[in-house]
Amino acid sequence: MEISCPRCESAFSADIKSLRQHHFQVKCSVCQQVFHVDLAAETETAGKHLGHRFSRYLLITIITLLLLALIGQIVLSTGVYSYAANSAPVRQAMIRGATALGTTIPWPGPNKAIQIIDSQVTPVGDHLAMITGQIENLAGHVQAYPVIEVTLSNVYGAPITHLHFNPSQYLGPHHKTIDGFLAHSPIHFTLHSPQLAAAAGYQVTLLSRP
Repeated sequence: MEISCPRCESAFSADIKSLRQHHFQVKCSVCQQVFHVDLAAETETAGKHLGHRFSRYLLITIITLLLLALIGQIVLSTGVYSYAANSAPVRQAMIRGATALGTTIPWPGPNKAIQIIDSQVTPVGDHLAMITGQIENLAGHVQAYPVIEVTLSNVYGAPITHLHFNPSQYLGPHHKTIDGFLAHSPIHFTLHSPQLAAAAGYQVTLLSRP
């Protein structure tokens, strides 16, 4: 147990068995004061000290958790992590962590810094078509993959229908949405659907967020 000297208030540990052997009479090693140890009072004091220490540690833990939550909120809202993800080891560590937690990474965007490099329409029979091309992320950070919109029009240029293709529908087997769209790394896309009928005109656009 921990006892304290009544003169100099120095604190030190003492074994209860040894205290009993010396009839609870001890000598302070700092000021040489000889005093009687009140076991009940010292136990109560020790309990109070323990409670104070526990309260202090609990308060420190709560403050630390709040700070971490605030930092996490700032990181997510500013998208700072998407710049750090330009480094392959950092990005892979983020992906492994998200996979282990069974969640996805909220990559920012997509914004207007993504462009279509080229696109081609190929008839595939049964009055259907397939559109292929490339898109590139021109931003300086990793973004979310965009939704690709295809507008079919008739011979007069009037729109017939609008088709939306999510990343999982146009990405090849080597790209996954959780990986994020890397900056300055063009990727190929392929659009095909029973609704992608042969039409007089096609317009391929990327849907972005403000």
